[in-house]
This record gives sequence, structure tokens and C-alpha cells, in this order.
Amino acid sequence: MSKLDRSGTTSSLVPVVNGASLALPATSVLGVAPAINPLAAALGQASIPALPGLPGSLPVTAVYVPPIDSVGVPSECLILKNMFDPTSETEHDFDLDIKDDVQDEVSKFGTVKHIFVDKNSAGHVYLRFDTTTSAMSAQHALHGRWFAGKMITAAYMVN
Repeated sequence: MSKLDRSGTTSSLVPVVNGASLALPATSVLGVAPAINPLAAALGQASIPALPGLPGSLPVTAVYVPPIDSVGVPSECLILKNMFDPTSETEHDFDLDIKDDVQDEVSKFGTVKHIFVDKNSAGHVYLRFDTTTSAMSAQHALHGRWFAGKMITAAYMVN
């Protein structure tokens, strides 16, 4: 896995395989000691106390959750991902319903110049606002939110 790491340091989490913690290498691929996040290290070796009536304790493995702030450089244009699954949509003009829902939701952040629902994508909706400030407000409100049982990713696009 460290060969796949492009950041220059190994992962800050303790890998766990079949319940056993693996030791991290002393140096990264660039020869610098890896940084171990104390919280991540503690999670990698933690356990949940036993519940009454159940034997033993439950091991807790560390899970990497990507930061939700990696959304690009602010601009007037946004892409909303994971808004729908085209394979599960049954209505021919489902994109119009999604467009209306998105219009109603994002219009409170500013004037929307354009909305496009790409029916042939993996749930992509493209937005263009009149100002970058409006797009930033919408991005902050929508990123990580749930819509129709799916978590939305809202990222900036280059104009």
C-alpha cells in the first residue's frame, strides 16, 4: 500500500488485517519518518467494552474517512455528484423533477444562471451561479448532505 501512497508519507492509520495490527514502516518511500496521528493510533488499537449478555469485547478497526473539504478552487460553477442512479430511475423525464428540486434548494443561496441534469451520468447535476459567493454558500450547504438516500458531493468546476 505504501507504494500507492503519492503523498510522500505512509498512511497515518494503523492497518489491521484479520484483527491483528500491522506495524508501520520506520520510513516512508521518501525516507522521512511517517507521522502517526495519536487519535488514529488509539483507534487502531481500541475496543468497545462488552455488552451485558455478550461475551468479550468488540475490536474497533481504524477507518480512513477522506476530508470533505477537498472540493476544488471556488468558482461560479458547481457539480453535484451522486444525486441519482440512472439505472434505477423509472420515469422518462426524471431529470426535470431533479432539476426542479435542485432549483428550489439552491435558489436560496443566490441567482442560478443554469442547471443541467446529465441523465447519462452517475448522478451529475451541473450548476452555474451569478457569483462565486453564491456558489460557495450552496457548496457548503450541499456537500455531504443526503438526497434520495445518497450522499451528495458538491465540488467546484473551472469556468
